Amino acid sequence: MRNKFALVLSVLLFLLMLTFIQFGAFPNGVVPVNTGTSSSPGITQSLFTTYLLPFEIITFLLVAAMLGAMYLGERGEQNGSI
Repeated sequence: MRNKFALVLSVLLFLLMLTFIQFGAFPNGVVPVNTGTSSSPGITQSLFTTYLLPFEIITFLLVAAMLGAMYLGERGEQNGSI
């Protein structure tokens, strides 16, 4: 029961995050095109404009992996398998 609730809650939060990103970063539905600079500000600008959605997806996956590792580690300590 708790696993189903957690799954539904995480999917809803992901969809909410995706909606805010889509309408916040691209209000007209247009993705800005980078002109192609090789400097650090250009990379930063590109990361937070053109590649914002993939960046957020990778961030979400890394946080989920960390939480999963913490959960598995805690479960292993309770069972005495470590």
